[in-house]
Amino acid sequence: MSKPRSSTKAASRTPVAALPASIADASIALRRKKSRDRRRRWRRAAVVALVGLVVAALVWLVGFSSVLAVKQVEVDGLRLLAAAEVESRAQVPMGRPMARVNTDHIVDRVATLPAVESVRVERRWPSTIVISITERTPVIALHIEGSYKWADATGNVFHQTEALPDGLVVVEAPEDQRILADLATVAGSLTDELRARVQKITAESPDTITLVLDGDQTVIWGSAAESATKAQVATAMLDVEATVFDVSAPANPTSR
Repeated sequence: MSKPRSSTKAASRTPVAALPASIADASIALRRKKSRDRRRRWRRAAVVALVGLVVAALVWLVGFSSVLAVKQVEVDGLRLLAAAEVESRAQVPMGRPMARVNTDHIVDRVATLPAVESVRVERRWPSTIVISITERTPVIALHIEGSYKWADATGNVFHQTEALPDGLVVVEAPEDQRILADLATVAGSLTDELRARVQKITAESPDTITLVLDGDQTVIWGSAAESATKAQVATAMLDVEATVFDVSAPANPTSR
């Protein structure tokens, strides 16, 4: 007789007693991993949200709130200009957040003042705009109709006074920047001995520069080219008995 079919099936099955421990461990590990992943995602999302809030708060604080707004303007480096004049030209937007102040625009406006050679604008946190100015340095004084116009080494006229300023060489010439720049070059090249005797420098054009000295003597300078050499030659000729010295060609000076 054959054995019952049900007994054969039972004998071929895998014993179930050996499975529960490994399956339980795997299930627990999987649940723990999923839990760790969820916590990690939540932490990451929380950090991102916190950073976003901080950034938004900082943007508002710096760019839109009145906490870091302009409350004061400081101006330094002034000799001729008045601080009120500079501030008026600068048009600093008081009350505007510092970060939103366009310092380049302030520089451009202040630079239009004739006496300004260069200007720098910076933010001094939390609430001050600082305007630092370098004024032009006068070299010559253009004498016109009883007053004196100051000009720097580039020939820019930037100030005017009724009295002759100390230390400047008086010039009489057209108010032309190129001519004035050439006269400033000549004035800057004079030796101490020659400068002490110069009463004024005249010119009608860039090639007709003449030094008028005390004692009714003159020095025909010509152009501003080779001014340093011309100054040395003219100084050496001062003891010559003459009223006119011509150093326009410094290699071949003449006197009469």
